[in-house]
Amino acid sequence: MKFHTVLFDLDGTLLNTTPLILSSFLHTLRCHCPEKEIGEPEVMACLGEPLWDQMVRFGGEERAEAMVQTYREHNVAHHDDLVEAFPGVPEVLVELQKQGLDMAVVSNKQRQTVEMGLRLCQLEEFFAEVICFGEAEKAKPDGAPIRLAMDRLQAKPATTLMVGDSKYDLLAAQDADVSGAGVAWTVHGRESLLAYQPEFMLESMEDLYEIIGLPPMESDGKR
Repeated sequence: MKFHTVLFDLDGTLLNTTPLILSSFLHTLRCHCPEKEIGEPEVMACLGEPLWDQMVRFGGEERAEAMVQTYREHNVAHHDDLVEAFPGVPEVLVELQKQGLDMAVVSNKQRQTVEMGLRLCQLEEFFAEVICFGEAEKAKPDGAPIRLAMDRLQAKPATTLMVGDSKYDLLAAQDADVSGAGVAWTVHGRESLLAYQPEFMLESMEDLYEIIGLPPMESDGKR
């Protein structure tokens, strides 16, 4: 196999959290920035950034702390109604685990909501490590969270793959000197990721089999 370790972003990569994120952002903006005309396009453009940075962008530093609190309260309250795994995610993770790959989540989200998503979609068992915001020296796009995950997994950069849906994932992969893979189902559009020169582009989760170097699927769906 070409890769022995696969690191995944969470939002927009494994889990479709976009409806929840948009709902939480728009609720927060209505509460704290009613004088500003900020809609879905502006919110979508900054997905993947740390939440604090996003709130500073929209409301300024003087309002950011209160905005983060409002966002998180709304996000937790509505989480289970608006989050689901993308097609193929559970099935592919099952197969990768069977093949002995080490896997981890590397996210810019707080641990509480990361764990809520993994638990809701029954994905917890697949990940030996989960790296969340504030646990590494810096957040993505810095490579520190990826390096922390590799340290904990005793992984080597040459055999580690980072899979994500935003430029922050790909820039972090480059900074950590690991291979990067974008996902074509990103809300930013696949072309936006190609600009950051990922080594691979997943059209579906099943594309990981070939990228990793696993044998083709058998006709009966079993390996």
